[in-house]
Amino acid sequence: MLAAAVLACWVVSMIALARRRHDVSDVDLLTRGALRLEPATYFYVVSQNGQQIGFATSTIDTSAGGFTAREIVRARMRIAGDSQSITATSVAFLTRGFALDSFALSVSGDQKPFRLHGTPEAHSGVLLPALAPIALMLTREPRVGATTGSWLYNPVARRVERVTLSIAAESLFRVVDSAAFDSTRHEWMVAHTDTVRSWKIATPSRAVSAWVDSQGRIVAASEAGGVALTRTAYEIATLNPKLLTH
Repeated sequence: MLAAAVLACWVVSMIALARRRHDVSDVDLLTRGALRLEPATYFYVVSQNGQQIGFATSTIDTSAGGFTAREIVRARMRIAGDSQSITATSVAFLTRGFALDSFALSVSGDQKPFRLHGTPEAHSGVLLPALAPIALMLTREPRVGATTGSWLYNPVARRVERVTLSIAAESLFRVVDSAAFDSTRHEWMVAHTDTVRSWKIATPSRAVSAWVDSQGRIVAASEAGGVALTRTAYEIATLNPKLLTH
């Protein structure tokens, strides 16, 4: 009888534990996952139709209240047949649970400057679109077929929208992590590469193809208009375009 009672208690406790794990909300999962998020800055070559036209940086750092995410894109691209210089920046402040608290967006260049800042309406787990893959990777096991729904703030429409993201494929990427200056060619060249396991994020629009690492940070991305981002070393992304203009 004693053995049966002990076995019954063990079964009940295991059922309760399984139910507690199953009933955890996405908000709680993201709060836990955010504890594993590593601050880092990544650099990208921005290309259009295979030609480098600029660079981009993506930074996530810790702050007093949670996280700060900064994105910068500087490029000279062809828009409607004209070559135009564009600089786009965004800064987002997030809570410790990785929910959007406030943001600021700006676009400058040859066109009229555009600025937007504010705080989305109160809603659990709201994010900017660029941060959604991070939430997916921090709350789901990175496997093909994994799906999650996210509340995203659309800064253009200025409203919160529900979007479903899923992992469509898995692959390995060779990513440049260091560069060396070639005095003969007068440019920075690849010195070393690393292998990064990446997952393709599928969105309802299918207009953007993005591959991210295990923490949801972009490894490579492209859109239907021919503009692409590729993670690389700082020198290759930011210094070679300057050298080529002199």
